[in-house]
Amino acid sequence: MTFVSVILAVLVIGGLLMYMRKGSGGKSSQQNFSTADNPIRPTLDAELVRQRWTEIAHMQGQGAMGLKNALMEADKLLDYVMQAQGFTGENMGERLKRHGDRFSDLNGVWAAHKLRNQVAHDIHVDIVKPQVTNAIAALGRGISDLGVKLV
Repeated sequence: MTFVSVILAVLVIGGLLMYMRKGSGGKSSQQNFSTADNPIRPTLDAELVRQRWTEIAHMQGQGAMGLKNALMEADKLLDYVMQAQGFTGENMGERLKRHGDRFSDLNGVWAAHKLRNQVAHDIHVDIVKPQVTNAIAALGRGISDLGVKLV
């Protein structure tokens, strides 16, 4: 019985170690994001950015929820690119304040980020398609301003 327990324990521990290694080594959009406690910055994966942008474009055609999701994802994508390029700040707002000179339309990026925050935090926000599509376009221009070709 003890021998079987030891073998089982080794298999479980080995499986956990393999799972943990695989999880940290894969290409996930969530890996390597910096926080105040962990200053590791993500590695910019331009192909991932282009793939996500294609998904965002597709989401925009899926009604009000698709528009909301596209706006949220576009905002996250710009923040990912900013972090990967070493922009400093605790959050996206701070990064925009510190490094806004890198954007051709900082006001448009700010307006898009503010709209994203409204959509994320206020259940009474009405979705106005032209407003959301303009915001997504401004976030896309912001990504392009940082040197990532989206198309």
